[in-house]
Amino acid sequence: MNDLPETTARRLGPGSLELDFTLAPDCPWLEGHFPGRPILPGVVQVGWAAAYASQLAARDEPPMQLQRIKFKRPILPSARLTLALTARDDRVHFEYRMWHEGVQVSASSGILGWGVAQ
Repeated sequence: MNDLPETTARRLGPGSLELDFTLAPDCPWLEGHFPGRPILPGVVQVGWAAAYASQLAARDEPPMQLQRIKFKRPILPSARLTLALTARDDRVHFEYRMWHEGVQVSASSGILGWGVAQ
């Protein structure tokens, strides 16, 4: 997935990466999903997380495993988001957090992996 969001901040730590961005209202991934009430599709959320997970884990190939994927809140146009990734062994945990009524809440999360499923 080459159309990654434009980030406004990037924080890299030992085994972790956090990216801040705002979901552009004209993001092409919003088109048709759903007319009148667009949301960011789950497959795009996982795709973006996988691309950044590969960078964090210094892997040339994308993760081939998905575990515990949860979509808790719809991500709407203009949402201010943080994508937090934490690497451990052959897995990367991801979480999209967004601002809702003045506090940051979890929108979705999951685990991406390259090794043997656990």
